[in-house]
Amino acid sequence: MGVSACSGIGEWVTGMGALVPSLAIAHGQIWRLVTYLFLHSHDPLHIIFNMLALWMFGIEMEELWGTKRFVTFYFIAGAGAGLFSVLQWNSFIIGASGAVLALLTTYAYYFPSRTILMFFVFPLPVRWAVVIIGIMSLVGARSGAGGIAYLTHLGGIAVALLYIKYYPAFSAWMQERRLPKQKKPGILQFRPKKEKESKQQYFEDVIDPILKKISEKGMDSLTPEERRKLDEASKKPRI
Repeated sequence: MGVSACSGIGEWVTGMGALVPSLAIAHGQIWRLVTYLFLHSHDPLHIIFNMLALWMFGIEMEELWGTKRFVTFYFIAGAGAGLFSVLQWNSFIIGASGAVLALLTTYAYYFPSRTILMFFVFPLPVRWAVVIIGIMSLVGARSGAGGIAYLTHLGGIAVALLYIKYYPAFSAWMQERRLPKQKKPGILQFRPKKEKESKQQYFEDVIDPILKKISEKGMDSLTPEERRKLDEASKKPRI
């Protein structure tokens, strides 16, 4: 009786939390865009792969970005990947693969030459691993093969690329909103060209060598001063 009761509760939680695009969008059950990330199939490899990838790549991204930005990105990536699944209108989607692939894509942006074991077997630069997974997901989505939410995988990669492209501008906009209002409203304030060039030069001379050092030797190779500079730079938009 205890087993059947637990099974019943598990089925109810899965039924209420899984991502069904038609229910999430047409019926306002928007919580499904987040809760599906915490549900997995009975296949142990599904959750083991996702959690291992989250730990392997997430720990360095959290050190680079800080916990708040990392957690925010993870949930944005999961919800965004879910929104890309609207073409599978009545599908039943569970698992964190979309958010994990978004994380892997951003990791590849910061550490493109870092080698990983593709499928735990083939050593491959992480940037090429993302390309291969993207192609496999695209082929799978076009073929309509069942059992795997290929569109969600593609959505995770797409959200990461959009995040990489637009986050600096969004961060700059948020910073300007926090600044005190000018005494003469209505006059647009533009950042001087020299200031832009100075910041760009700073990133090229100081931050890029640190990122290269991380790619070659890992986060543990950084000095406290380098970590401080990297943390400060992660909070500022790159022009």
